[in-house]
Amino acid sequence: MAAFKWVWESLRGFRKRYLLCFFISMLVPMFVLINPTLQRALIDRVLGNGEIALLIPTVTAMCLVTLTRSLLNYASVALVESSSLGLVYNLRMKIYRHWQRQDMRFFRENTPGDLMTVMTSDIDMVRHNLVFVFRQIVSSALLFLGASVYYFAMNWRFALCMIALTPLIFLATYVYRGKVRGIYKELRRRLSKLNADAQENIEGNRVVKAFANEAFEIEKFNAKSDAFRVQNLGAQYIWLRFFPIIEGLSQSTAVTTLLFGGVFLINGTLTPGEFMAFNSLSWAVTEPLRQLGQLFNDLQRFFASASKIMSILEEKPSVENAEGAVVSGERFRGEIEFRDVSFSFGDNAVLRGVSFRVMPGETLALMGGTGSGKSLIANLISRFCDADSGEVLVDGRDVREWDLTTLRRNIGMTTQEVFLFSDTVDGNIAYGNFDMPEEEVRQCAETAAAQFVYDMPDGFATIVGERGVGLSGGQKQRIALARALAVRPPILILDDTTSAVDMETEKYIQERLENLEFTCTKLIIAQRISSVRKADCILLLEDGRVTESGTHEELLAARGSYYGLWRIQAGVDDGTEAMIRELQRKGEAG
Repeated sequence: MAAFKWVWESLRGFRKRYLLCFFISMLVPMFVLINPTLQRALIDRVLGNGEIALLIPTVTAMCLVTLTRSLLNYASVALVESSSLGLVYNLRMKIYRHWQRQDMRFFRENTPGDLMTVMTSDIDMVRHNLVFVFRQIVSSALLFLGASVYYFAMNWRFALCMIALTPLIFLATYVYRGKVRGIYKELRRRLSKLNADAQENIEGNRVVKAFANEAFEIEKFNAKSDAFRVQNLGAQYIWLRFFPIIEGLSQSTAVTTLLFGGVFLINGTLTPGEFMAFNSLSWAVTEPLRQLGQLFNDLQRFFASASKIMSILEEKPSVENAEGAVVSGERFRGEIEFRDVSFSFGDNAVLRGVSFRVMPGETLALMGGTGSGKSLIANLISRFCDADSGEVLVDGRDVREWDLTTLRRNIGMTTQEVFLFSDTVDGNIAYGNFDMPEEEVRQCAETAAAQFVYDMPDGFATIVGERGVGLSGGQKQRIALARALAVRPPILILDDTTSAVDMETEKYIQERLENLEFTCTKLIIAQRISSVRKADCILLLEDGRVTESGTHEELLAARGSYYGLWRIQAGVDDGTEAMIRELQRKGEAG
């Protein structure tokens, strides 16, 4: 019942149309019973008793009933198609809005392939049931009941003979329903895995080709495709085992009509007109019974798809606006402070009691090995996730007190994994400010050393392929930096932004970032010392803790891990270092 209630809620704005369609669908079976009655009168009274005067009116009435029934069917189809498309629109928008409110945890736990299966095949299955299955169940049930009542009203003995086998058909259908109930959930799960594998392979096609692993990927996809095929075949085989039983019992009513009808006709307990009425209506009993198995088949698919959609929609983000969250239209000052912040992924502690403070306009650099928590600090500031303990403050207020939109609109961010939309270069840069003048877009591109755009076929109007296909890693990084600068943020977070550019370009970008037209607190996450040496403070993270902090010169003088990293990157050995110290000593003495 929960699934049907959910579908009804999703029909908002189209319910009256769908109810009218349902009402018409309920009328149509009643019209099916009229023509056999007229046919009975035609045979018994016109042909049997010679009442010729009834011929024209009876035939005319039969034609009008047939025409009315056709028009009602047409209206029903038109209404259900428009209302079902409205349902699809409502569902897609509802699901998409729901996705936009989710946090990073949601997208870690749900693969893109699984989510796309929800948005496509699951919604299509819901629509198929709305358009065909639900209406057909109601129409078939009314048709069966109407025909049964009609039979009993004419000749209850003959009626009993005709519907005697229906309990066996219902029993077979019930057993079939129990057999396939769990199969379609597994079938949907395997389809999701198949879609996920295909999408992953498309996105990672460069890696596949680089390692010449096409054959391996084909085999892997073939295994998942075969698993889906086998599961689908299993469901079909179960249906094929029950189909002969249901079909045989359904078709046996035609034999019953001829056998018992003939006996009753010979005995005189049934008139020729009644026999013809029974015979012409036999499909009204057999057809609903024949369709019953397939309708239950589609219903099981519907429940599997609806269950997945509902489970997705019921997921609540772990990061939400607090009650009374602070909304502000004023530009942030850009102060950032961490107070004893800790964070864990399950049992894995990523940050352990991290504390630091960055004043407005200052530059803080974060360095450390992979998994030391550098990117996590950026995520905590933007509140992509919340700290387990401690406080993350922006402008003196805990980030959990800020409205999420207010907070994030004051932060410009480039992520470690650069993502570009399938749009123009201009559209990608102005993504955070669609009303941005074209001249400002070009200024941001120049600040990010993205002058290469001018050499592209259509300049800033060049369409960038999906995820930046066709651009080098360094080019994508520079467009992403221009996008972050375009919103003129009071807080700018650069996560490995220049890792793929050459040293000369990196130096140019650093110089431009030092002379921005707006006040900006910068958080630079990098592995190269050349990227962080001019920062007001450098934090070195190891195992989730801040092990060293200070300026470039202070950290070199401390001769700790940072100093060792500098020696490796600068290519300084003991002899070279002694020579440098001697030259420095002589310079100071002179």
